Amino acid sequence: MTTISYADLRATSPGGRFVLTAQSPDNATTSHRSGLPPSGSELPFGRPVFQESFYYQLLEHVPGGVEPRVVWERWQKDGELSPHEVLVSDGGWSVIRTHGFDPEVIAVSPSGQDVLRVCIPGLRQEAEGDCLIWRPLHLMWTTAGTFWSGASWPYFFHDGGTDFFVWRTYWGQRLVLDLTRAALIPEQEAPVHVMDATEQREVSVLMTELTGRLKEVQAFFADPDAPQPIRPKALRAIAAIHLVGAHRIQACLPLLQEWESVDLPISSMSSTAFPGATIETQFFRPTVQHSMRLLGAEPRGLAPYRFLGARGSVPESVPDRRERARALKQNMRAQTVLLQMGNPDCVFKQSRKVDGDTLSTETWEYDFLVDRQWKTLQLVWEERRSRSRITHMEEMPAPWLQSDARVRELLQYL
Repeated sequence: MTTISYADLRATSPGGRFVLTAQSPDNATTSHRSGLPPSGSELPFGRPVFQESFYYQLLEHVPGGVEPRVVWERWQKDGELSPHEVLVSDGGWSVIRTHGFDPEVIAVSPSGQDVLRVCIPGLRQEAEGDCLIWRPLHLMWTTAGTFWSGASWPYFFHDGGTDFFVWRTYWGQRLVLDLTRAALIPEQEAPVHVMDATEQREVSVLMTELTGRLKEVQAFFADPDAPQPIRPKALRAIAAIHLVGAHRIQACLPLLQEWESVDLPISSMSSTAFPGATIETQFFRPTVQHSMRLLGAEPRGLAPYRFLGARGSVPESVPDRRERARALKQNMRAQTVLLQMGNPDCVFKQSRKVDGDTLSTETWEYDFLVDRQWKTLQLVWEERRSRSRITHMEEMPAPWLQSDARVRELLQYL
């Protein structure tokens, strides 16, 4: 089983009135019994992992007061998983997201009462006790637990005398809680227009602030373990960039154009199309460019992926790519395609069983804006007999305008 670390958490309400903290004695820098630093036997992995016994506090800053007052205290309950995220509203509503194989979203009232427990089906498929079931359309099952909340956008809002909490996933599905009535409600029964407006407003505000602090954001991602004030907001950057495109927020296009220049490699993987080469993926750029296209704007062409180990100089930005694409042949090698077209706009890998063997494919996508309409060229590569070849080549109306498949590919591991 993969080790999981649960750090101490702290969240501040948007207006700064409330602070919600979650702390575990397992994260203490000294031993509770001896007062000495933890021994190797207490930290078998060299750092705290599987922390438990979290103690939650809601603090309120009282005008004129020197110290914040404690509104309520709460201990992690028996059978309750440890937290990975906490949030608090200016009205004092708190939300705890636990992590593990049966994660939950727990809503706590301003008086400190647990009013809602929503279970995300993992090992447990049915509701137990007072836990309500909410089923995400996309889940990632790993030995480190069930993941569903990456690149998401959680928020509180008030409408018509009712307090709500929403957790919008990166593929667009929303978990909606009516906090006032302690109910999990279907999205179609919620005030969708208010949710859309809230998301657009919050995203625009955050994007404006983070773009003005790009150097701080880059410094944070260069050393994410260092204590930095911008951390909570920087962690929401990729979700905000995605939602600019999803909501077609045209006013944020100049901001995206600044983000496109951020050079931040995040991961690498082997290439099926180009044996011996490694595909290096940028963190922000694929999502930035995708949102720009959703706004009808062509990116500058800075590479969202780079093929390390390619012979020759792969051009960063290629003019007239659609004209160049007309010269592509299915018998071309990956090296030749890269020199002809430059790096693809999207790369995703798939595998399937064929006659008992695992067949891996790698798809490259190139996007073209033609008469204000987006077209996508797909090249599908398969490795056969130690050589990769194009098995499918087709230009089509951009499928990412009608499907969330590309968004899921870009964001599912972030």
